[in-house]
Amino acid sequence: MTYLNYAGSCPILPEAEQEVERTLTEYKDYLYSEKGIQWYRTKVQQCRETVAALLHVSHPSAIAFVPNASTAHYLLLSSMDWKPGDIILSSTHENPSIRNELLALKHRGIEPQFLTPTSSPQEFLTSVHHALHAPRVRAIILSHVSHVDGRIFPIAGISVLAKERDTLLIVDGAQAVGHIAVNFDHLNCDAYFFSGYKWCRGPLGTGGLVVSKHFLENSPSVRSTSTLTGQYPASRFEIGTHNIGLITGLAKACENINQEGLNTQGLKTIREVAKQHLGEMQEMQAREWDGPHAPGILTFESQHHNAIMEVLQKENIVVKPFTDYPKGETPAIRMSWLNEADTNNVRNTFDKIRQ
Repeated sequence: MTYLNYAGSCPILPEAEQEVERTLTEYKDYLYSEKGIQWYRTKVQQCRETVAALLHVSHPSAIAFVPNASTAHYLLLSSMDWKPGDIILSSTHENPSIRNELLALKHRGIEPQFLTPTSSPQEFLTSVHHALHAPRVRAIILSHVSHVDGRIFPIAGISVLAKERDTLLIVDGAQAVGHIAVNFDHLNCDAYFFSGYKWCRGPLGTGGLVVSKHFLENSPSVRSTSTLTGQYPASRFEIGTHNIGLITGLAKACENINQEGLNTQGLKTIREVAKQHLGEMQEMQAREWDGPHAPGILTFESQHHNAIMEVLQKENIVVKPFTDYPKGETPAIRMSWLNEADTNNVRNTFDKIRQ
């Protein structure tokens, strides 16, 4: 199998997998004793500090651990006191699970509006600026990196616009964390969530959610919930007891990224090779905008979409096809890779398509 869908799911780092096993073995000596409870709390706090270091979060207690990005998004939406007539701005590039949750709010009289990304970051900022002038825009929910084509949205600029209109900004970092540099404090958004098992290469069933003080102040259901003395309200997004092995595995993966740094040169090299092959095939075109792109993703479109997918499936080449998105976004095919991926796999993929 030639796997070119790492934006969908990545293999767990060996170091993270070892950390899961080591932690669960250690837990057996404590279980739910008094010492075990203290050991558990200490472990979770250490994991918060590790994730906070990677994401540049000033207060580690602002981090909650969740099973995945979709759960984080659902919890955030559920915590807000929505009123009929409220508007949520988003984009046509959001993950289906995010889009479906937004559409589900329509039965409560809440209106999601999906902006189509333009040809440049500045044009997109302009479209957001215009949309924010509508009355009762309560929140913007937007990806940091588009899972459709890897474009990096201008989150810091959108945050400035949102603050001017007293609108919450919630960011989906599923395709960003571990892929590009993320600085939560610099982005100045109200909430940020991510999956641990994509570019972070943590265990399946892990993720993180960062909530700002401003978000909590605007979420009555969270603010009114009692907490233990000294406990930050972000913990209210953590439902029940964690699988502490998975959480430490995620923290280990984040620590590995933080220590080694984001080496994206290999990702960029593969992307350049892929674009070169695309340029040699007139019937295929890369999906890009005049702005920054995450280096591990390249999406292309072709009039022969179905025929191309048949070839790829026959050759056991795994990519991500987009066929059920809004008009203008589909059909398209996304390829994604890791730093250590074999460049020849990309070349061979396009050779098969060319045949």
